Amino acid sequence: MSVTLKDIADRAGVSITTVSRVLNRRESAVQIREETRRRIFAIAEEMGYRPNLMARALRGSKSLLIGVLAQNITSLFHSQIIVGLNEAAVERGYRVFLGHVQRAVNIAIDYSSMFEQSHADGILIIGELTGDRDAFDVLARQHRHIVTISDRLTDHNFPGVYSDSALGTQLAMDHLWSLGHQQIICMTDTSLQDGKLRAEAYERYMHEHGAGDAVRIIYTSRSFQSSLETGRLFFAERGGELKPTAVFAATDSIAIGLLQAAFQSRIIIPDQMSIIGFDDIDFAAFTVPPLTTVRQAGIQMGFVGANLLIDMIEQERDSSKVEDIILKPSLVVRESTGWLS
Repeated sequence: MSVTLKDIADRAGVSITTVSRVLNRRESAVQIREETRRRIFAIAEEMGYRPNLMARALRGSKSLLIGVLAQNITSLFHSQIIVGLNEAAVERGYRVFLGHVQRAVNIAIDYSSMFEQSHADGILIIGELTGDRDAFDVLARQHRHIVTISDRLTDHNFPGVYSDSALGTQLAMDHLWSLGHQQIICMTDTSLQDGKLRAEAYERYMHEHGAGDAVRIIYTSRSFQSSLETGRLFFAERGGELKPTAVFAATDSIAIGLLQAAFQSRIIIPDQMSIIGFDDIDFAAFTVPPLTTVRQAGIQMGFVGANLLIDMIEQERDSSKVEDIILKPSLVVRESTGWLS
């Protein structure tokens, strides 16, 4: 037998109306104590309460479904974002559909059409999509509420939740500079918008600190295998004439590939080379040595992005009228960086 609102109300010692307001997030008109809210949620979970999403949708003219277009579900950073957005969606009574689009906007259109047929209330886009302008216009026509997370879409002006790449790069470079490193190279994936932004911020930092002649940017992809192969070539050359002492990697996956390449090349990290990443994926704390990196807080990014979208849905706000949310990254110092010897 399914658990009803009355069952929860009887157990919690409150009215059915109070339980309904709490579980359906309709408390704005009435002040309900936090202790009561927590008790109701705990009892609902303990009793295995499952809301009737279709009935709620019919009452509110909403499906309570959110479509997610993910560029790369194998990305550890994107996985963190998905965890965060799902947590926020569930907390607010929504459910998530996930589509893996591999950066191709035509695949995204197919999923978007499916989401439209399912009456999804809004769309979250994780990572970059590539395609022509008309394809992005189709997305905008199909869905009134769209939020992007992590990577900026240069082909359309959807609101988004992003990490401050310029600030994160400065944190990484300040850390390396404070350890005495001035011969610093950047390894990045410029197929990503944030990869370009971080490379530009790196180059700007080097020029501002009088090390413009030492600027060197190496291009790779953020896959572990590609960065491993790029790292092997880099260590075989040992940086050519510049003799770099540190590497700023624009993503953790690039940094981890580089760490493995260093191990295979018998380069001791950080004694012979310091390496810093960007993301703080779960693996970063378990590499050898543990990776110093810039934390983007992917779970928080997903959580904030989903809440932004749901606020837009419930407040009937168009995407064009919503501003971006920029989150501040932080430095996580571990053992892959050290003093210049």
